[in-house]
Amino acid sequence: MTTIVSTSYYNAATRHAGSAGASLAKADDPYAVADQGSGNRAGKASATADGAQAAADGGASTVTFSFMGKVVNAIVLDRANLKAINVAELPEDQYQQFMEGSRLRIEANRTYLENQYTERSYPDYSNDPRMKTYATVTIAGRVVATIDNQGVVTTASDAMGERINKLLAAGLPNEASIPGGPASAQDRAEKIAELLGGRIVKASTAMTQRQYNAMPPFEGPTITIDYEGMKNDPLSAQIDRMAENYAQT
Repeated sequence: MTTIVSTSYYNAATRHAGSAGASLAKADDPYAVADQGSGNRAGKASATADGAQAAADGGASTVTFSFMGKVVNAIVLDRANLKAINVAELPEDQYQQFMEGSRLRIEANRTYLENQYTERSYPDYSNDPRMKTYATVTIAGRVVATIDNQGVVTTASDAMGERINKLLAAGLPNEASIPGGPASAQDRAEKIAELLGGRIVKASTAMTQRQYNAMPPFEGPTITIDYEGMKNDPLSAQIDRMAENYAQT
């Protein structure tokens, strides 16, 4: 079975969203949580070269990751080959890169830690009229696609879903101008029926555009954060040390 959402569909989809920290630094990743070491830019103190390109020796590899909309390049080092560098002696561009990389790692770990202690409770929308069926597309009496009142399409098979998804993807520029809800559902039902040579069967639960527009917005999740648990997590102390070293550097 394949589910295909519409361009205006986001509320019900996000009610099952996973942790935002899934793509962030992991607590057991030594690169992500390692301390930078202390360094004074005006003095002679040195800093461990986690993320500093000038410190790369044998065994280094470059990784690229996205964090908060920014593409970040970092160097993962073989710790057996680490050298100490004097941050104060780095060229300005390398110093700024070092500091930006350090800041992003701190932010990534803070976000990851908070997500581990965050619970999101989503309202039950199973009986919401917008989640009910708008229409089905049938071929010889067999339902091949179901469209709900938001315009979300569910297909009977993955193979059928792939065909329909390609069809709808090709029409996305035009679909963006169609109001969300029943208007989008009707447009999609017509396209699918034309593609498959099927018949549209309107459901008894189909809403009108006026009814859909009169509905209140979907409520967001109730978010609970266990700050005490965060404080007692070993990663919290590591992040604090990283922040202290960042301020000193």
